[in-house]
Amino acid sequence: MSLLGVVTDEERQIVRELAKKLAEYAQQPEMERRRKLWYAHNDLKTDYPVIMCSPEGSWRELVPPNSLKCSNAEMREIEWELRARIFRAEVIHDDVPAELRWDCKKIISDIDFQVDGKSVPPTFANPFRRLPTISDMPFLWAPDFKWSDEAVEFDPLIEEDDLEDPDVAQRITIAPVVFEEEKSKERLALHTELLGDILDVQYVGISYVTSNLMRQYTAIRGYQNTLYDIYDYPDEMHSLVKRIMDLYNDYYDELSRRCLLASNNTCQYIGTGGYGYTNDLPPIPEDPTGFIPNECLWASSESQEFVVVSPETHREFAIDYERPFLEKYGLSAYGCCENLEDKLDDVFTIKNMRRISVAPWADVKSMADQIGMKAIFSNKPNPSLVTNGWDEPAQRKYITERLTDAKGTACEYILKDTHTIQNDPYRFRKWTDLCHEIVQGMYGTWE
Repeated sequence: MSLLGVVTDEERQIVRELAKKLAEYAQQPEMERRRKLWYAHNDLKTDYPVIMCSPEGSWRELVPPNSLKCSNAEMREIEWELRARIFRAEVIHDDVPAELRWDCKKIISDIDFQVDGKSVPPTFANPFRRLPTISDMPFLWAPDFKWSDEAVEFDPLIEEDDLEDPDVAQRITIAPVVFEEEKSKERLALHTELLGDILDVQYVGISYVTSNLMRQYTAIRGYQNTLYDIYDYPDEMHSLVKRIMDLYNDYYDELSRRCLLASNNTCQYIGTGGYGYTNDLPPIPEDPTGFIPNECLWASSESQEFVVVSPETHREFAIDYERPFLEKYGLSAYGCCENLEDKLDDVFTIKNMRRISVAPWADVKSMADQIGMKAIFSNKPNPSLVTNGWDEPAQRKYITERLTDAKGTACEYILKDTHTIQNDPYRFRKWTDLCHEIVQGMYGTWE
């Protein structure tokens, strides 16, 4: 009996027809134009803005679970991804190319921080996965999928009294990396049989290399406690922060040693910004083991929980620890929802910095003056202006202002954190069409 269950002839036909449709889109001249734009953008060779829509939680309304026709769990996942990638090409119509590449992912455990053997609680109630050309999305295909709008319960795993213990940091560990090789190879055989003559099936490991330092710290200590720790327990905080970063390094070093990392220099999502298309990373050497050197990869970090602290504090407890991690890799990205306007000098001490997040509440002009063409300007508009309704005159004014203020940068204009679209999926198309109209009015047509 297969580990992946029984796959029916009807399910095979469903996914193969969808794959053929995706392949038709991927080979259109428009998709090659978009790829060239992304390469020029990420390599800092153009200031022509790139438009990207990242539906994230809204995917449950765009390609809902009840629209899937397959019953087998593995086939539902394949079907969902194919339908989502086709929906992006047909409806969303941003600058993300449809691609022939199909990643059959090895089944590898994600990093699991623990205190005294108890897993650190997740930040979000809904687990997300990252897929090529899709970015973040929930596990919509899972037969038991249920969207949760509830807050995640939380109790600190390290209390204030525990900080008196000089060895408290050693209580933080990560679970061993688990690679389910047998099931992964069975997946590869299925994906290759179903899709190999239509799409470019790649057997890949983990392509998203990131550290979320303050997310882990606040999940262990609590957000309010974290802010007190800066003043009341700075030495102990340094000890805990160092331990967390050491464990991030250990996790990715083990993935590297076991050849479980995957390339991320094309259609893979990078940081909290765009995609990885670039010629500025070294070519990946041919290696029968699948080993990928760190210098051939993008990596990212963010510390959005530090949005309220001073630049000096952010540097002391975050960037000084994140910098060595990021500089191990070829190119790096920094930031998420935190306003980095007053912290860019420290961000630029990271020598391989290439992509910087510009939060919805940042002063876009100030950040543009500081970043210029030194790094990708990952310009994030306020998603609530789209998710809460559609006011085209207000949108036109807002988009025009943010793009005007970003002139002179390698700007990517990215709508993300859209956790609902109020069951109006074509609103995303209105947004992308309006963005393209404004961009073309300001810059003309790119090639």
